Amino acid sequence: MKKIVSLILLIIFIISWLNKIFIFNLSATFCLLMIVAIQLSKEINILSSLVGEKVGGLISSTSGNLPELFISIFALKNNLIDLVKSGLLGSIIGNMLLVLGLSILFGGIKYKEQKFNKIIARTNFSLLFLALSSLIIASTISFQGKLSTQKSYIFSFYIAIILILIYLLGLIFSLVTHKNLFLVQSDENNNYNNIKRTNFICIFILIILAYALSEHLVNLINTAIINFKIPEKIIGIIIMPLIGNAAEYITAIYASLKDKINLSIEISIGSSMQLLLFTLPTIVIIAYLLGLPLTLVYSFYELIILIISIGLSFFVFQDGKSYWLEGAILLASYLIIIFGYWLI
Repeated sequence: MKKIVSLILLIIFIISWLNKIFIFNLSATFCLLMIVAIQLSKEINILSSLVGEKVGGLISSTSGNLPELFISIFALKNNLIDLVKSGLLGSIIGNMLLVLGLSILFGGIKYKEQKFNKIIARTNFSLLFLALSSLIIASTISFQGKLSTQKSYIFSFYIAIILILIYLLGLIFSLVTHKNLFLVQSDENNNYNNIKRTNFICIFILIILAYALSEHLVNLINTAIINFKIPEKIIGIIIMPLIGNAAEYITAIYASLKDKINLSIEISIGSSMQLLLFTLPTIVIIAYLLGLPLTLVYSFYELIILIISIGLSFFVFQDGKSYWLEGAILLASYLIIIFGYWLI
C-alpha cells in the first residue's frame, strides 16, 4: 500500500512539474519529502543500534544538517542574508524546543519516565553555552558601536574559526579520548542479522533524495514568497527548518518512542550544537571569503530567544530523567517565541 501511494505521489510530482502546476507540485514534493524522511529515520535508527547512540545521533544530525548547509550556501550566493540567519536560528530553537519537546512528550506519554546519560547532555550544553557566549559578545560589541562594519566581519571570521576548532576538539573528546563516558547500555542483541538489515547504500540514496526534494521545495516556497508577499524572516525561522531538517526531526521522535531518549537528545541537542559550532561558522567563513555582509551579530530579541531555548533545555536535563510535562513546557515555549517573532 505504501509503495502504491509513493508511486502515485511520484507520478503526480512528475506530471505537475512538467506541466508547471504549482499547487500539485508543492503538495506532491512535500509529501514525497515526508515519505523519504520517515524511511530515512527508520534506517538511521537501525544504524544507531549498531554503532551506538552517540555516533548514531552524530550521523543523524550531520545528515540532517547537510541540506541546511547547502541551502544556506545557495541562499547566501543569492544575497538572501536574512533568510540564511533566520533559517539557522529557526533550526536551532526548533531542535532545542520543538523536536526535543515532541520527543520528550511522546516518549513520556508512552513510558512515563525515561532515563538518559547526563554526561552526553552536559558536554553538549557546555559547547552550546560557549557558542552562545560568542554570539552575545559579537552582538554586544556591535550594539555599542565599538566596531566598524569591516572590523565586525573580521571579528566574526576569527570567532568562526575558533568555534569550528572547538567543535572538532569536542568530537575528539567524545569519540576518541573519552568515548567510554558516552557508552549507553542497550538491551538489543546487535547480531549479524541486524547488520545485514542496515543498508548503508539505502541511507546514502535517501539523504540525496531528501536534499534534492528539499532544494526543489525551497524553490517552490520562494515562488510562493514572491506571489503572496510573505516576509523572508518568517519563512526562514519557521518553514526553512522544517524543510531542511525533516528527516532528523522524525528520527528523534521515532527514537523516543522506542525508548532511545539518548539518541533523541543527541539528535536534537547535538544538531543544535553542530549548527552553532560548525554550520553557522562555516557560512560566516564562506561569506567573508566571498565578500558578503554576514556576521555573527544577531538582534536583541534573537539573542533572548536563543538564551531561553538553551536555558530551558538545560534545566530539563538536570536530573537524568525526562517526563512528558517537560516536553509540553518546551513546546509551549516554542509557540510563544514563534508568535513573538511574527509580531516583530
